[in-house]
Amino acid sequence: MCVFLAHKFQQTAFDETNVSNGIGNSCTFVNETCEFLIGNDIAIAHFSDKPVAEESVTVTFSIPPNHVVESAWIEGVNMYMGKIPVLLEQGPQGKWSGWFMLGSCSEPVMRWQLRLNIASEESPAYLYFVTQQ
Repeated sequence: MCVFLAHKFQQTAFDETNVSNGIGNSCTFVNETCEFLIGNDIAIAHFSDKPVAEESVTVTFSIPPNHVVESAWIEGVNMYMGKIPVLLEQGPQGKWSGWFMLGSCSEPVMRWQLRLNIASEESPAYLYFVTQQ
């Protein structure tokens, strides 16, 4: 019974599609695409593939043109993994593109937060996602 409940909990955590960062900004993934808020403006992130450990993933952001990304990184939520940089380049009309590579860890279900520091915003924007071994 314990094994069944543990498996069910892990599967539920991985299947979760609506993740809130605790400050009212939520992210819903559909086909590796996520809508999130920067202030009151809608932004979109698109991942080339589902993020997995030790594989390069490209992410593209479409943000309102009046916002500039100062920096971005990923941190583990349920286990400390350091700051993983997201190497971004600005494109035309609010497009930003970059890549990252997650480290592997011992957790079977790992929760991550991608933090975007925006020049015109007091608080960063967050995206949350889950990886599973």
